[in-house]
Amino acid sequence: MADPRDKALQDYRKKLLEHKEIDGRLKELREQLKELTKQYEKSENDLKALQSVGQIVGEVLKQLTEEKFIVKATNGPRYVVGCRRQVAD
Repeated sequence: MADPRDKALQDYRKKLLEHKEIDGRLKELREQLKELTKQYEKSENDLKALQSVGQIVGEVLKQLTEEKFIVKATNGPRYVVGCRRQVAD
């Protein structure tokens, strides 16, 4: 039969290996979180830059005609807006 001391050492080694694996996964997940946080902050800053005076960022809800759309603004109401492929003279 195995000596209780040997069994305890085996269990200890096994737990050390598990700890190293989990620690490695934790480091990878922290790096992923750090990268995702950077991407999120960049997109937030880009969105804030777009929302300067006279400009509103919105989401297209429905196309009414070829040139008319219902757009919901990020800060509130819905608008019917026009859209053309080129600037009119």
